Parts: sequence; C-alpha cells; structure tokens
Amino acid sequence: MEDFLLVLSESEDNLLIDWNRINSLIDSDSDEDKAWLKDMIDTLVSNMEERIKNISSYSELRDAIKFKSEIHQIKGVASNFGLMDLYDLVLKAEGLLQQDLPDEAFQITQSLVVVWEQTKQEIITK
Repeated sequence: MEDFLLVLSESEDNLLIDWNRINSLIDSDSDEDKAWLKDMIDTLVSNMEERIKNISSYSELRDAIKFKSEIHQIKGVASNFGLMDLYDLVLKAEGLLQQDLPDEAFQITQSLVVVWEQTKQEIITK
C-alpha cells in the first residue's frame, strides 16, 4: 500500500487524474486512511464502469433525459476525484444538452468511453 501512495504522489505530465486531489483525502501516515482510499478507488472504478455503460446505452437509444442525468452524476464523481479530462467532456456534453443539441452531446459518448478506459488504466497502473 505504501508503494501505491508513493506512486500517487509522483509528479508526471499528461496524467488524466489529479492525484494530488486524491492524496488530499487522506492522512498518508494512517493505514486506516490508506485502506479507505483503496476501497474508494475500487468503488469509483465499479461505479464508473456502470455509468459508462449507461451513457452508451442512453446515447444509442437517443434518451436525452437519462443521458443528461447520467452525465451529471459523472460530472460530480469526476470533479470529486480529479478526473479532469472526463470532467471536461461531461461538462461539454451538458452544455450541448442545455443548448438543445442532443445529437452533438451524444457524439461525445465515444470520447467519454475512450477517456474512461485511459483513466481506468492510469488507476490500475498506479
């Protein structure tokens, strides 16, 4: 677990995750906090997997109401965990929906899927 946190604290360019934000959630000297963080990240991954499946489905069905609700949830998760590229994409999709441009918002779905997969890989390799 110590190695996990050491890697998280490294400063790297082109990261999809703001690891400083995640590290700020815990006291790095506390084993209990480290275990809590690992559980939170595991929950994040499983939660996001489900949400990404949902937005793909809602996009395919052209269900703008459910799509909007799901991307709003992703926006909150992405913001809280520092998933900045994902956050930027859902913010863009929300803006398009607010402008009554659902087809353009649905077009962002594939980018969301790709960015989530890249983000998940970053989580796994950290």
